[in-house]
Amino acid sequence: MIDLTDRPSPAEDVAASDRPSFRRRLLTVVGPALAGALLLLGLLAWGAVYVALQRGAVAVLRAEADEIEADIVQADGGLAVEGHTWSEVHHRLGAERVDPVFVQVFDRHYRPLRVSANVDSLSSLYPEQPLVPETPYDWLPTLRTFEAGGRTLYYLVRPIVHRGTTRGYIQVARAVPAYASILTQYGAALAAVIVLLFGGLLALVAWAATRVLRPLRRITAFAGTTTSADLDERIAVPDGADRETALLAHTVNDLLDRLEESFEALRTFTSNAAHELQTPLTVLQGHVEIALRRSRSAESYESTLRLLDRKLGDMVRTVRALLTLTRLDRGEELSTEPVALGPLVDEEAETARSRAQDKGLSFTLDTEAVWVEGQPDLLREAVQNLVDNAVKYTEDGAVQVEVTTTGEQAVLRCEDTGMGIAAEDLPHVGARFYRSTEASTADSEGSGLGLALVRRIVAVHAGELRVESTPGEGSQFEIVLAAVPAPETAEARA
Repeated sequence: MIDLTDRPSPAEDVAASDRPSFRRRLLTVVGPALAGALLLLGLLAWGAVYVALQRGAVAVLRAEADEIEADIVQADGGLAVEGHTWSEVHHRLGAERVDPVFVQVFDRHYRPLRVSANVDSLSSLYPEQPLVPETPYDWLPTLRTFEAGGRTLYYLVRPIVHRGTTRGYIQVARAVPAYASILTQYGAALAAVIVLLFGGLLALVAWAATRVLRPLRRITAFAGTTTSADLDERIAVPDGADRETALLAHTVNDLLDRLEESFEALRTFTSNAAHELQTPLTVLQGHVEIALRRSRSAESYESTLRLLDRKLGDMVRTVRALLTLTRLDRGEELSTEPVALGPLVDEEAETARSRAQDKGLSFTLDTEAVWVEGQPDLLREAVQNLVDNAVKYTEDGAVQVEVTTTGEQAVLRCEDTGMGIAAEDLPHVGARFYRSTEASTADSEGSGLGLALVRRIVAVHAGELRVESTPGEGSQFEIVLAAVPAPETAEARA
């Protein structure tokens, strides 16, 4: 069984207005973020060096204080200041070339016990009592400084504690290291590196954006220059294309495939429609010309008018079918309601019964009470075309129409013993203006729109149109729709 239901899913593309380019927007977003990140990293690196220099400077004083404390503190906590070697050069001299360390040892009452000899080389403004002692919570070492002898010294005060009792203080001072120039040079080098990195990374981002945009520009140029005459051309996807770019190219190619099919179908449709309308118009014009060549009897004119009426009726049905298909193709929203499918089929089938009896056919009608949600006029037209086709293409035998339910589905089945449809024609059944060889031979007046209209009506009702056929034995068509509960009130059922 072949499903002939047409379920199109059209989509429209809205053209974008003038907007900044992708590369410009990328650089505008990434540039400041990259500059901020590099600047932050540079500040952190400079701060790390600054802290390391500070810690190194304080560590020198702490090492000196530790050595002095180890030399002068006795086992009982007493202070023997002579235990330290005060004759070392950096304790005796104050010249900068020997990197002097100025030491003072105080008792717990802040009285001096020992002062290194190089303190005398400074002025009398040198502190004679301990300054601010260090605390164990100095996580960021800072250089505490004071001025003496025209020099800026930084110092450290170490309390001497024995068994919880403060026994005295060691105050160590040293000239502030000249690391300002080191930090300046390091900062300048760091700034140069940041600028180079920033420029290099921006260039890399711009290159990456250009690499992404290059195939997109080709796709845009291709789409901008493609016309209806170029629908057979396709976008070549480079082997090195990114996944998203390749997906876009494949999607555009698929769109072109669908457009080419649609344009071809439109050309075929237009050609067939023109042919279907031109032929009867030509016939009509011929009969009118013959009727006008000489005077005729009233019976002859009446015969001509009846022929014209029949031909015009066929043309009206063709045009009406075309208009209905066009309206359905536009995707207009249907106003639906619960429809009793059985009575609707009974009414339309009774109209076809007389034509079947005129041809000597057996006509059977069997319907169940089942409701569907739909548009009554369209469903009536679908039933009418389906039953008319069965009677038209059946010369001997029977036509059977029935309405049944299968689970939650309503099924309209129309079966005949007509000429049938060849297997190679089955996939095309329901195509507009398509007529099989057997149908064209049997009925040259058909337009080929009946089943196309049935298929489209069933599709907009979210149903299925199925067909089975055997050449020489007959065909079976089924319209399958979703069944709905019957209306609750008698008025609604009426």
